[in-house]
Amino acid sequence: MFETDHGDCGTQSMLFSAFCRSLGIPARAIGGYQMLQSETPGSHFWSEYYLPGYGWVPNDLTIAEAADYVVIPDEKRSAFKEYYATNLDPTRLVVQKNVDAPMDPALPEDAVIFRVVRQGPAIVSDTADYDIDLFSQERFSISLATVD
Repeated sequence: MFETDHGDCGTQSMLFSAFCRSLGIPARAIGGYQMLQSETPGSHFWSEYYLPGYGWVPNDLTIAEAADYVVIPDEKRSAFKEYYATNLDPTRLVVQKNVDAPMDPALPEDAVIFRVVRQGPAIVSDTADYDIDLFSQERFSISLATVD
């Protein structure tokens, strides 16, 4: 994404986190669900960076970038981007934090691997003789509702 300037929410969040960490700012990518102008939750990635004395600050580069593709006044565009630089809408469900956590046990230094990340719940079994996670996907759903 750094070279092509193109990427999905996962690559944007992970690259942002990597840039922050390169500057000494703790950061992590978050995976989960989001409902934005839809009744159906969709999987999504965003990120958080840490400020000492304040805590973890959420942000969503992908949603902020959407302001560049719609027709809105410049002052609203700036406010929209600024909001998502330090806030999130309340329509999020976190499934996984810090998706680029180190592998345990560590891999050999010359190994090349892309760590698998999940944006949804998973079922994992070392003893099943079939793909239990794939089988369970047909039986999993999520719904979010407003609570008064």
